Amino acid sequence: MKFLNIFISLLIILDFSTSLGYDYKTEKESKLYEKGVKQLEIGSYSTALEYFLRLLNPQSKYYEKTLLMLSKTYYGIGKKTGEKKYLWQALNYLQLYFIAKKDLPWDYYFMKAKIYESLGFYEQALAIYRVAFLKTETESQRIETTIGILRTAVEIRRIDIVDEYYILISTAKLSPKQEQEVEFVKGLLLFSKGKYKEALPHFFKVYRKYETYLLDNPEYYYLVAENIYRVGNLVLAEQLFRRIISLTRNQEIIRKSTIRLGDIELKKGNLKLALVYYYSVIREAPQSQEAIVARLKLIPLQKYPVVKYRLSLTNDSAFKDPIKYIAKVLVTYRTTYVGIYALTDLGYLIFSLNSPSITFKRLVWEVSLVFPEQVKYEQREFLRSLWTPYLLKLESKKMCELYRSNTRFFKEIFDREVLLKIANDLKSCNMRKLRIDLLKYMVKKWNSDSDIILMAQALFESRDFKDALKILKKVKNKNRCDYEKLYLKISMFISTNFLFNEKRLENLCRKNKKDSSFMAIKIFYLSKNLKLEEAYKIFKENKIYLKENYNKSAVVKLAINNLIEKLMANNHYSQVYNISKTLLSEDSPNCYLGSITVISAVRIGKINDVKKVSELIRECKDKLSDIAITVYDNAILEKELTNE
Repeated sequence: MKFLNIFISLLIILDFSTSLGYDYKTEKESKLYEKGVKQLEIGSYSTALEYFLRLLNPQSKYYEKTLLMLSKTYYGIGKKTGEKKYLWQALNYLQLYFIAKKDLPWDYYFMKAKIYESLGFYEQALAIYRVAFLKTETESQRIETTIGILRTAVEIRRIDIVDEYYILISTAKLSPKQEQEVEFVKGLLLFSKGKYKEALPHFFKVYRKYETYLLDNPEYYYLVAENIYRVGNLVLAEQLFRRIISLTRNQEIIRKSTIRLGDIELKKGNLKLALVYYYSVIREAPQSQEAIVARLKLIPLQKYPVVKYRLSLTNDSAFKDPIKYIAKVLVTYRTTYVGIYALTDLGYLIFSLNSPSITFKRLVWEVSLVFPEQVKYEQREFLRSLWTPYLLKLESKKMCELYRSNTRFFKEIFDREVLLKIANDLKSCNMRKLRIDLLKYMVKKWNSDSDIILMAQALFESRDFKDALKILKKVKNKNRCDYEKLYLKISMFISTNFLFNEKRLENLCRKNKKDSSFMAIKIFYLSKNLKLEEAYKIFKENKIYLKENYNKSAVVKLAINNLIEKLMANNHYSQVYNISKTLLSEDSPNCYLGSITVISAVRIGKINDVKKVSELIRECKDKLSDIAITVYDNAILEKELTNE
């Protein structure tokens, strides 16, 4: 019995000592875990990592929690440095957490969505954020998840989802951390819509009050600086890009900021400093995407001797043989971000060197492959700056061919000046449908009086007179020459009661009195009101201009034909003969004018003068020509009988 009591006592002591050891171990792990969490919260990721890695034991009570914390730590490192490998490591630890944890909490889904978002997988991130939203248990979790949903929805342009979720944070009570995130999201929403001035107050507030938030998220800092650049405040933008380079560790963002500093110097006309910025990106990371962009930005600058000389001192093959380099990049990266820059350089070289047609056709083909909605702001900016001077001088035939290959590319990327040039070229190429479509787009986008008048003019030229008048009535300022002339020209074709205020037209069109349509309107009005002598006088005084435009302008033709008909109806055959004879070209006869010439010549006894014309109109098949031939033949027969 004595031995039994001793044995039980030993068991109790052993159990107690084991319990003490376990409690000590648990307490030690608890302290390590708490220290790691604190270091993570203050952004000391390397120290946090050290604590959490010491807890990475499957037998530990904190194993599951540690896996999640390691995922958050590597995510923080990845966000700060821009190194994707840390984000993938974060995803790996999250996967281990998934295996170890049976019931997955909100934290898991939220963390996974954030990692996918940082990796650029926005659609997957959005889907997981929405799952996380269903797992939320607190108001704070709901707000943070909603912010994530909004960010990713903006990236993939899902405005419907933005509208659905934005209301959830618009009236919510926010913590200080959430306030800075919501303020940034407000700016981001406006930025994504191109409303840079409206986004500026939100972004500027984040910069002034929450710069630490931007430093923890360098890509957001870059967006704030980029928005300021797009607003046009280059001084402040330069300041922010410099701060990004000085204060952040994300190398990709630093390279992008350096390129933007080069762009700013280029806008200021400082070629040497722009070269320094661009080339520093190439020197620091020669194989990076940003280095390729920098090379493609430098190639067109070689037209300046100072740039060409400095680049000739480098060993970079891109500057030794730029054509070969551009072709290589275009083939290799056509569907990627740098592809548009290569296409821009290709176009620049073809335009500037006036390359042969086979090379131009290659450019046409390359342009046809571009999806304009995928072309980013900075790419559009580069395209416009290089191509615009050449497009404004490009011959009509080539411009029509290029535009027809990808109409949306030109509509969405180039400004009004280039589109006006294209509209005029399409007119020369007789591409009416494409021209009307382009002008409709311009009216919708800019809605200026000039665009509306151009649109109405195109419809008028297509003989859609009612639609032309309907569009023209939308003009706000009707006291302009082009409006008044077009309104009168349309009225000539559709109005039974043609009203014309000569003084108003002359006051509005003082510089256009020698315009053929100006003369035609006056002739039409006078002949309509049977003021035939006045109308004929205008024709006689301006017959050279009117003859040149008779077959070119429907308005001139209508006015003169109307005058001829009124003169004939009032037996003024001598004047009719003078008009038709002036306009008629015997080398390429007009059946109408030829018939009028023959009839009026017979009436005034000039049969012998129109023998050749009468022979030419015998090939015509219209009724007026038949009448003219009959009149002529009868006159010849009558003359022969009289002579007998």
